[in-house]
Amino acid sequence: MTAAANIILTGFMGVGKSTVGAIVALMLKREFVDMDCLLEARASMTIAQIFAKQGEAAFRALERQLAFELAQRKTLVIATGGGTLIDDEVRAALGGSGKIFCLSADAAALHSRLTASGERPLAPNWQELYAARREVYASLPHQIETMGKTPEQLASEIIALDETALYVKTPAGGYPIVLGGGLLKQIPQDAERLGLTGHVIVVSNETVAPLYGEALVKSLPRADLITVPDGEKHKTLGTVRQLYDAMLAHGADRSSTLLALGGGVIGDMAGFAAATYMRGIRFVQAPTSLLAMVDASVGGKVGVDLPQGKNLIGAFKQPETVLLDTDTLKTLPETQWRCGMAEVIKHGLIAQPALLEPELWAPEQAARLLRQAIQVKIDVVEADPFEHGIRAHLNLGHTFGHAIEKVTQFAVPHGEAVAIGIVKAALLSRNLGMIDDALVSRIQRLLRHIGLPTDIQLDAERWYAAMATDKKWKAGVPRLVLLKGVGAATVIEGISKEEILAVL
Repeated sequence: MTAAANIILTGFMGVGKSTVGAIVALMLKREFVDMDCLLEARASMTIAQIFAKQGEAAFRALERQLAFELAQRKTLVIATGGGTLIDDEVRAALGGSGKIFCLSADAAALHSRLTASGERPLAPNWQELYAARREVYASLPHQIETMGKTPEQLASEIIALDETALYVKTPAGGYPIVLGGGLLKQIPQDAERLGLTGHVIVVSNETVAPLYGEALVKSLPRADLITVPDGEKHKTLGTVRQLYDAMLAHGADRSSTLLALGGGVIGDMAGFAAATYMRGIRFVQAPTSLLAMVDASVGGKVGVDLPQGKNLIGAFKQPETVLLDTDTLKTLPETQWRCGMAEVIKHGLIAQPALLEPELWAPEQAARLLRQAIQVKIDVVEADPFEHGIRAHLNLGHTFGHAIEKVTQFAVPHGEAVAIGIVKAALLSRNLGMIDDALVSRIQRLLRHIGLPTDIQLDAERWYAAMATDKKWKAGVPRLVLLKGVGAATVIEGISKEEILAVL
């Protein structure tokens, strides 16, 4: 199913389709269509008046016509009438346009809601009607029980079950993550919904811009492309200064939107520019690498490096939307796929053991892999948006890895450095009696299976000195994320230099 698929809510009258559907649409920044409301607007009559003046058959004909019309559209959230999908052909048409969710409530709740309603022409005989429709409702594969849940909880449950979207709650609200093939090509059609009809600054690098950036800019109503050099060594304040200059030259103002198109370096750097240019402008993430999709594009952390260490200058800047076009992974070099898998393995070790199963790692499983890996990060950043607690667990292996990047002047790619860092964290965890040799060996086998390195020859003192500049250390005291087991990370402070050197 493509990312442009509709989300269709159905079920008996009174189950809350309209209320929940409106919330789903708001969260995913999609157009919401309440079929009953639209039919009333078109007829300039209420549903009850249509029934009274024209009869139920006439209403069903109008409803059927509208259903086929909506089935031809994309990216909608649709709340059907209670009887809309009883028609086999209508059910097939709408089902072909997206995923159908059937909301249900118990008889007592329906009785309370429907006997209090004076606007539903079929409410007086609801029990007989419900019995006649029950079999069709039960045949729908995606059932949502509404009892004991708020509309917001139901909306979150539906989004979690949909294959094309995720949602991240933030202190200021939240934003959708849209997942699927062909998203970049779809952006011009979705420009209004995504807020990209105004001035858009697309920031990309020399590798990605020719593949996707140039075509994207040409397809938008008003857009400019800024291209920066590729690679972590260019993630500096100097490059950000060049972004500011180019944005000013293109006339970017506080109403402009910055769209980051590339890997994690582009997302970090462009996000920092968006957070600070004119005290902040709108920001959209369109990551094109596996590593950026599962890690850097989610959570709002943006920034640049200093000679003394990685990401020492930064901010929290939440995107308006994250667009994950899985088609971009088809042009991703194999090395970059492996680097992304280092973050997937990390997510598996700290929270989701299912990610450690090799059958999930094939590129053709990318959509499923992404959803599971990203959900780990969503769960963590929602619980700790500003990294005051468990969000630090996402840094498993990173203090070791960032130091490798610094010492080698970024000759070692980030994903490979993190892979080595994960092994070092596992070895230190073992030495401290937190895990056994078997888990260390398993971690090494998993990383080697992907083709990632598990060790490197570096001067231990230089490596340690580089680790000491990591922003997670406090007042010069070592602070590292270690493992107590699969799915159980922890932060340990005050580890001695000798204990750390022993694994370096």
